[in-house]
Amino acid sequence: MSAVCHLILQELSLSPSGEWTPDGGWTVARVAEGAGYGLKTGSVFELNGGDMVVVGPRASMVLRASQLGVLKLDYFHVLPQCLNGLLTIREWRHLEDPTSGLLAQLQYFPASDPAAQRFTRLAAHSQRDGLAVRSALLQLWAGSVTSLLPVAGVAAGATHLRDRFRQFVGKLSEAELAVRPLTQLAEELNCSERHFSRLFRKEFKISLRARQTELRLQRARQLLAESDAKIINVAFESGYRHLGLFNAMFKRRFGATPSQWRQQNSAVHSPPTGSATGPEPAS
Repeated sequence: MSAVCHLILQELSLSPSGEWTPDGGWTVARVAEGAGYGLKTGSVFELNGGDMVVVGPRASMVLRASQLGVLKLDYFHVLPQCLNGLLTIREWRHLEDPTSGLLAQLQYFPASDPAAQRFTRLAAHSQRDGLAVRSALLQLWAGSVTSLLPVAGVAAGATHLRDRFRQFVGKLSEAELAVRPLTQLAEELNCSERHFSRLFRKEFKISLRARQTELRLQRARQLLAESDAKIINVAFESGYRHLGLFNAMFKRRFGATPSQWRQQNSAVHSPPTGSATGPEPAS
């Protein structure tokens, strides 16, 4: 099984009647050539040149090529856990939490839609793996899922503590949450540390400490995959001051030490090898 590439534009070619099930995070795909069908929970819809779909991680959708010819797709994945520091806590809850109904969403954009047209332009870009294209791909995905996010219903100037808590975390990025101590968070909300912890667990079904640990380890994994920084520097950058603790926490979470994980996943961001019915390297 090929490693999932985050924000890397790739190509896929399906033989007549061939099928592909998008997996590995959010998937955004467009028909580059040919025609086919999208199948989800008993429903079927046609896919023609330029059409685009945005598939949630739990949407269980199948893309099938027509019997008459090859179906070629451009696609990319978005992994919210790799957006460390960009999402707010509330956005994380809806875009990454397995219990969120948002993950089963499927969106269809015809070729005439501005979003689909933008994807077509990005797919034709000469530097498909460049920073500008990756940033534009992220913006394309974010624009499509923003409409699915529930609007916070807390009025400005709310006085109830839980309402103020929701306003507070709605503006707090995951990067800030990962590094800020409980004492500081509670002080800003003008409540006790114990009360802040209770509010956090009640709102997000996870303890504050557990979420902070997860964010730091996800950050460490990202650094290991995307840089050749020394392990001790990765530990410091992820918020750990003791290398032994970092190694132990990382191994407990990912089943391997940081050094072992890097060796096993050194090509995680390389485009997968293609085949007649599977992903092909981006040209």
